Amino acid sequence: MALEIENIINKHESALKKYRVFYVFADLLATFLVLYALFVLFNMRDIFLMFRTFEPYTGVKYSIPGSEIVFETLGLIILAFTLSLILTAVRYYRAKKKDAISFIEEKYPVLRERMRTAYDNRDIDNIIVRDLIGGVIIDSKPVKSSVFLNRKKLAKDLLVTMFAVTVLAYVAHTGCQAPVGPLDMSEVIETIPFPGSGSDLVSVEENGGTSGDPQNNEGLFGEPAVIIVEGKEVDLKIPPGAGQGFMSQEDGEQRDNESFIQSGLYDSDPIASQAYYENLPEEYRSVIQSYFEQLAEE
Repeated sequence: MALEIENIINKHESALKKYRVFYVFADLLATFLVLYALFVLFNMRDIFLMFRTFEPYTGVKYSIPGSEIVFETLGLIILAFTLSLILTAVRYYRAKKKDAISFIEEKYPVLRERMRTAYDNRDIDNIIVRDLIGGVIIDSKPVKSSVFLNRKKLAKDLLVTMFAVTVLAYVAHTGCQAPVGPLDMSEVIETIPFPGSGSDLVSVEENGGTSGDPQNNEGLFGEPAVIIVEGKEVDLKIPPGAGQGFMSQEDGEQRDNESFIQSGLYDSDPIASQAYYENLPEEYRSVIQSYFEQLAEE
């Protein structure tokens, strides 16, 4: 009797495994067709044009017995099948699995708790266990393998499959597809303003300038026209010719019409101008002197 109850349970477990393989195949097929229909509808074949690796293969046709298939179509089929395989595997890996005894006891209340108890104690030989196993064997004869068939699940997969096939047939017949594709999406992404793109930072151009207002940038990298002494700006200029030194626009006079006098040849060693102390205010002499000392060192 112990062997008989074990054979009954093993037979139902084998039938349950076959149904589970059928469920996996139905889910895999439905997921694959839905993904492939979406890929075709949204022009996902253009995704291969975005990668240089696939450029030599785009447009190439492969011969299949009875027909030819383009590389992009073959690539979409492989991509859709790979994604559907991953999704189906993850979904069934996380799903809770019932054993055959749980299914049978759920569908047949007369065997509830009795079948599990008889199967767990099948190795015990006494009158109580033998009577329990005998009763379970008799009550389990009406049990059919169709008890493991989930008709709602199969009906859902069938509807999804038919919908995906209908979409593919419609696209193949009319050529109607979405007006956007991967290439359009890449252009849209480039125009999206990211955080910080609207800041007041000035971009530097290739020639060293900036893309801001040219009037504000004029003289940005030129030599300074003023110096600051004790918080006060003093405009300085170096007129051509020798013996003139520096002239401060505060103390000196404007000499626009003064003729140009070419400097003579001097010794290469730096020397102080004769008019150095004559034309400069007394409070600025130390600043100008240190400036020319540093200039001589350079």
